Amino acid sequence: MTLQHILLENLTDGRFHSGEQLAESLGVTRAAIWKHIKTLQSDYGLDIHAVTGKGYRLSQSLELLNSDTISGLIANEFPTLTIETFLSINSTNQYLMKQVATESSGCKAVFAEQQTSGRGRHGRQWISPFGGNLYFSILYQFSPIPNDITGLSLAVGVAIVELLRKIGVDSAQLKWPNDILVNGRKLCGILLEMHGESHGPYAVVMGIGLNVSMSDSEAEKIDQPWIALNQICDTGLSRNELAAQLLIHIMAALNEFEEKGLDAFRDRWMQWDSYMDSEVLLRLGDREIKGIARGIDQQGALLIEEPGLQQEGKKQGQLQRFYSGEIKLRPLKKPVKRSTK
Repeated sequence: MTLQHILLENLTDGRFHSGEQLAESLGVTRAAIWKHIKTLQSDYGLDIHAVTGKGYRLSQSLELLNSDTISGLIANEFPTLTIETFLSINSTNQYLMKQVATESSGCKAVFAEQQTSGRGRHGRQWISPFGGNLYFSILYQFSPIPNDITGLSLAVGVAIVELLRKIGVDSAQLKWPNDILVNGRKLCGILLEMHGESHGPYAVVMGIGLNVSMSDSEAEKIDQPWIALNQICDTGLSRNELAAQLLIHIMAALNEFEEKGLDAFRDRWMQWDSYMDSEVLLRLGDREIKGIARGIDQQGALLIEEPGLQQEGKKQGQLQRFYSGEIKLRPLKKPVKRSTK
């Protein structure tokens, strides 16, 4: 743990701590404390008050993620899962993908209070203000690779939604292929990256970003409707407890996926599909497709029922399958229900 990390842990209670006491406990000079305080302010965007005669304090208390605490909370279910935490990192996914490429790694989870180069789908920037949300990645090894590995992000999404509903987020829903929405606003995103050969060990790194507590000012750079847990309900969980519950549910889903594949999750995914039976617009590169969303197939592909296909010599109501790519899904109208006749 770095000196900056230890210093910040001393300040997390939101109370004043004198520079002299901090210097003595950390074994450095008061000048060094002042220098590290300035770094915490500039690099991490933390609001730290400095008052002559009182010392330093955070403007509000802060719960830092702690690998030992999280490990203790999941020990009964997944005692061998290695957990690391960082104050700041370029990207939790990049960190684990680099390890996969250079060494033999078991299952690992990495959390960061802040990401400086966090990414979403198609390389989009993931906005990562310090210390309020959850940014983490999980490395999981498959051997051999499942045939329906393309549907893994859907299974992870199901695991997260089921946990969210369990802790009181009753309106959590899924958006194909890897977003979780509440009232049409993004609460959580999932990014999968893979490494390996189809005939041997296959490593998957799953990056998850979950909005837990975020102010409007922190989210000014976000270019889509968003929402955070603290705007929805009081889950009764600390950040470390929430992190542990997410790991438990996601790891259980990964084990189930490895054994049973996407079939074990397909009906559950469609149960929480935010666009099921709705008229949608699908953008695939320069192409636009209008139709009715009909869930997913056995491989995780999006099913779209396109109207008017008889004009092109196709049967009207034929289902079209769409996989990954430059796809955006937007609701157009109120849900269009299937005929019961």
